[in-house]
Amino acid sequence: MEFKAKQGIAEPILRKAIPVVTIIGLVYLNPLKILFHAQPWRTQSVELINKNSKNHKVEFQKKDIGALGYAKRNAEVYYITKHFYFVLSEDYDDRNFIGTNWKRIDSKK
Repeated sequence: MEFKAKQGIAEPILRKAIPVVTIIGLVYLNPLKILFHAQPWRTQSVELINKNSKNHKVEFQKKDIGALGYAKRNAEVYYITKHFYFVLSEDYDDRNFIGTNWKRIDSKK
């Protein structure tokens, strides 16, 4: 006759719960959503430049979202260096900056 160690009741429950929790976690976090949001915004054109600070601009930007086309936005950005900037406002509207000195850039030359 073999002597079996007495198994606790928690061990079989944990063996069944860990895969279920893992699957629920993957569905909740959705790794594909993380991959699709990793695309950077690309500047298509500069529309306005602040007269007081040349690093403060309003740009038209696009982001590729795969088969769905492109996401577009007018973003107010402040450049720290040539390639590093902070987005101050993602939904730029002409009415947002009443009283500030902006110089419109003509894209048609």
